[in-house]
Amino acid sequence: MQKNLLKISTLSFLFISVIFAQKSQGATITSAPPVSFQVSQVAQWFTGLFNNTKQVTNNPIVPQITMLNCGVKLIGSDLMRNTETIYLEQTTGGFPFRVRLYSFFSNNDSQVTISISRFLDETSLLGLCGRPETEQFINAKNLDSFSCEINLSWFQNSYVGNNSPVGCPTTFPGGKVVSDVLIKPNIIESLDRVFDRNDNLLFGTPIAFHRVETVPEPSILFGLFALSGLGIGTVRKHD
Repeated sequence: MQKNLLKISTLSFLFISVIFAQKSQGATITSAPPVSFQVSQVAQWFTGLFNNTKQVTNNPIVPQITMLNCGVKLIGSDLMRNTETIYLEQTTGGFPFRVRLYSFFSNNDSQVTISISRFLDETSLLGLCGRPETEQFINAKNLDSFSCEINLSWFQNSYVGNNSPVGCPTTFPGGKVVSDVLIKPNIIESLDRVFDRNDNLLFGTPIAFHRVETVPEPSILFGLFALSGLGIGTVRKHD
C-alpha cells in the first residue's frame, strides 16, 4: 500500500513539474506590470467559485472538490498597504474540509507573496461567502500562530509559485507541506506534497480547479449559496 501511495505521489509530482516547466518556458520578454497591479490581479483571479469536475471526469480517482474564495475584511490587525485578504473554503461531498485566510501582498518590486493562515474557530466562519457583505469580515483574534508563505512570479497571463524546499509545517511534529501553484484568469492548479519528519513523501495529488462558467443571476445565486453554505464575494483592498 505504501509503495503504491509513493508511486502515485511521485507520478503526481512529475506531472505537475512538467506543467510548471512548460509555463516557465512559455514566458515572454514582455515587461511585468507594477507589483501593486499584480497583487490586485492575482487576488481577483483567485476569487470566485471553482471546482475540479473536468479533472474528475478524466480521472475518477481524484476527489471532487468545490472551492469558494471571497474577499473579506480583516479587523484588528495592521495590514500592509495594497493587501488583499481572501477567505477560502473547500468542500468535498458537501462537507467543508479546508478553511483558510489568504493574504496577497508584496514586500518588494518584483513578486507577490501569499500568506496563508489557519483559524482558531473555523465553525463560526463556515458559509461566510454567502452572508451579506456587511458580515463578511474576520477578526484577527481568530487567527492562530500558524503562517505559511508562497512567493508568486508573474508570467504573461499567469502567476507561478512554490515554497520548496522548506515548505510549511504540518499539524504533526516534524512534517511539512511543499506547495506548487499556478493561477490563471479561470484556472487554479495546485499540488501539496506532504512529507514526514524524515522527508519521506507521504502523498500529494495535483488538483486542477476551473472557474464555474454558468452562473445564475446574483439574487438567485446568493439564495442558492446561502442555503448550501456557499457564496461568491469580491476582493476587497486594504490601503
